[in-house]
Amino acid sequence: MSVKTVVRSTVARMTMSDADVRALLHKDHVEALDVAKRMKESKSATVRSALFVKLKAALTAHSRAEEKVVYNALLGVRSKESRDYGNEGFVEHTLVDDLFKRLTAGDASTDTWQAQAKVLHELLDHHIAEEQRDVFSNLGEHFSSEQLEQMGKKFLAAKSSILKRKKK
Repeated sequence: MSVKTVVRSTVARMTMSDADVRALLHKDHVEALDVAKRMKESKSATVRSALFVKLKAALTAHSRAEEKVVYNALLGVRSKESRDYGNEGFVEHTLVDDLFKRLTAGDASTDTWQAQAKVLHELLDHHIAEEQRDVFSNLGEHFSSEQLEQMGKKFLAAKSSILKRKKK
């Protein structure tokens, strides 16, 4: 990681308010990683299944809202780096969706299911670390505090709408 990236990432973390989309994403990331880790490490297939249901619902809503609000915004920035981050985010979310399909169709008591859960955790860990380092600093570079807070409101609204639709 370059010194420039470290500085940009540190400044991004120091300047965000609680309503900033980056703070909201970070909160979801911490929760998702915790649930994915517990799911991967659990000795009980029943517990793994229950954690998976929770993770899938929360992370699917998070991902669709993030794509709509954050990645689409990055795709609209002139910077090639920003557009690359947006496109990479979409690709990594697609990989998570594929693992969700496999886990949904599988049996949580099998070695294959457990291997897929481990890979899911590793993918999330990589995606989140990269996003919080690179995407967050990039957002801070291209969007004002007010814009980032507006993105936060749009993210929460989109996520809430998706979760409400899932309950119906």
